[in-house]
Parts: sequence; C-alpha cells; structure tokens
Amino acid sequence: MQILKEIANIEDRYIDKEESISNFNIFSILRKESDEVNLHSKFIFELLNPEGSHGKNSLFFFFFLDEIGLDIGVEEKVFRERYNIDILIESSKEVIIVENKILTQDHSSQLSRYFKIIKNRGYKERDIKIVYLTLFGTPPIEKDMQRIVLNISYRDNIVNWILKSIEAVSDIPALKEVLVQYLSLVKKITNQSKEREYILEVKEFLLKENNLKRVISIFPAIEEAKVEIQFVFWKNLLSKLYPYYDFKFYNSNGDKGLKESIYRYYRLKKNIKDFGIEYKVEENLYFFVELRDNIYYGFYFYDDIVEDSKKEILDNLDMGLINEGNIYWKYPYKKLNFRAFNHQNIFDLIDEERRNIYISEISNEIIQLISNYNKGLLCLEQ
Repeated sequence: MQILKEIANIEDRYIDKEESISNFNIFSILRKESDEVNLHSKFIFELLNPEGSHGKNSLFFFFFLDEIGLDIGVEEKVFRERYNIDILIESSKEVIIVENKILTQDHSSQLSRYFKIIKNRGYKERDIKIVYLTLFGTPPIEKDMQRIVLNISYRDNIVNWILKSIEAVSDIPALKEVLVQYLSLVKKITNQSKEREYILEVKEFLLKENNLKRVISIFPAIEEAKVEIQFVFWKNLLSKLYPYYDFKFYNSNGDKGLKESIYRYYRLKKNIKDFGIEYKVEENLYFFVELRDNIYYGFYFYDDIVEDSKKEILDNLDMGLINEGNIYWKYPYKKLNFRAFNHQNIFDLIDEERRNIYISEISNEIIQLISNYNKGLLCLEQ
C-alpha cells in the first residue's frame, strides 16, 4: 500500500536523524537505564527537593505539582526512602506519597501500608494523596487503593515536567544539559525516541486527500494481526511445555477457548478478566502463565491454608520470584506488553526464528522453576 510506504519513508528520515546524534548519556553510563531506585527516584527527588543541589529552590517542585494537578501547603519538605516510601512530600497539613515503579509492580498491601503509616502520624485521610508513577500510567495491583490513587506516567507527565524545566533553565547550560539527557533517557525507556516533528509530519500527511480514511480502514486488520500474534504465542508456548507438564487454558470470563479470550482482551475497555494457562503442581499449588498488560508467570496456592515448608521452598528458589502472599510471580527477562503493542520485543514475535528463540527462553525458565520446586519437595520428604 502506497500510503504505508510514504509513512515508512518519513520514519526512515527521522531514524537517520536520531542515529546521527551522539549516543552519549551520562545516566545510561552510570546506572542501568531502568534502575528505579538509584537512578530515577534519586534524580526526581533531587529535582523536587527545594534544598537540592540544582539551586533553583522550589521551581521544579511547583512545576511537578502543576503537571500532575495537585497542590500542597507552604513550607513543604521532600524526603526520599522515608518509611520506605520512594518520595514523600510533607507540609504541616498535607502529604503526597510518590511510589515509583518501572519494571516492578506494587507488592501486596504496599500502598495501603504507606497510607496507614502516614495516617498514624496525625494526617486526615482527605489530606493524604498517593501518586503512582509508572512508565505508561498503569494502575496499581492493589484494588482497594485504585480508587484513591493518582496514576501518572513517565511517558506523559515526567516528559512534560522535564520539558518545562528545561525551558526554565535555558540560561544555565550545565543544568539544562543534565535535564536534556534525562529527558532523552525517559523517552528511550518509554519508546518515544522519535522526534516530535515526526509525529507532526505524519499528521500532516494523514490530513491530505483521503489518507486518514484509508489508514482507519485497516484498523480491523490491525486487531486481527494482534490477535493472531498473541494466539500463535500461546500455541507455541504450550507446544514447548506439553512434553514436560500438562498445562491447560483457563479464564475468568466463561470463554469457550483461548481465541475468544484474546478477542475480548482487545475489544473491551473494561471488565477484562484474567486468562492464561496453568498446571497443577500438587494439591493446592498451581503454576500459571497469565496476561494482564504483560505476560507474567509463577506459582499460586489455591487456598489460604499453606504449609510454611512449601513456601520456604519457593522462597529459596532464587530465580527472581516476587512474593505477594500466596502468589510467587515474575516477568520474563524480556517483557511482553500485548496491551500497548509498542515495543520491539512484541514485534519480534512476528518473525518465526526470533519467536522460537524467545518462547524457548520462557518455556525453559518455566520448566526449570517447576523442576526446582519438585526437587525441593523431594528433599523435604526425605
């Protein structure tokens, strides 16, 4: 289709432009780009702190509050890792809790625990705000807190905040360059490496003649392509696991099959419930592979009656599992976001060879996790 070729030509021009710019970035050199604690939380705290080394007092602080639509009384204090809270902003009457998540998610009762800690310090519930910062504005796992949490994102809010801050310090080259490099890093981890001009040029192209109409006409085909890519992923994963463990499809929607759940996943905005595959490891213990935004997998105990010895086996597996009560889970090494569908990891699934390599990596880890648990169980029974 000629229209797609034209868009591809525009994209190629901006890719060439990006590659001509130096890849030097001090943040990437000194820390892992996704290090939420020692890079992002630390840097954001330094900017928010009126006593920070930037010497701009509360300038960045008020830019941040303006961006997320909050306000707080005067004489604010900003703390990092106080009560294990990533960033805590306090005034005499109000508090803002900032929880920063990049590659992880909130643990069991984490946000409600922070809320209780601050409430016990004498603050009224209405004066406690929780800001949940993720790459794309993903809500927290803790359902009871979702209604009171303000979800913000690196992709939108942090980018806007840093852009405004850069403009405000244009007369201070050293500080401006630091902010420019951080902005570049944030755009990279949120898949926004293309220049804004690229988006605007494509927009202008779509507004010509009937280009927009033609692009919109292919949306149903795009949905079908997403469904097929995800369906093939599940089929291939099952084929890798079947020789070892008898995984079966499950869902919480009453769907008759996997494909019906996948269509529901892409067509409904609300009331999308969990689906995936699971294997009964032993009585009361299952291994699951499930999809929300990203694929994740692990063990879960069917009821609350759990032997401490079996939890101890899982605690000692040393394979990166996150414990949330009766659930032990993790993401694969390369995350797969089937919701956003905006990362090369997802597009790699189209290529058969790369798909097989990637699914083999996931299946091998799943097989190893179950095998290691079974070995631990044998040692327990001897």
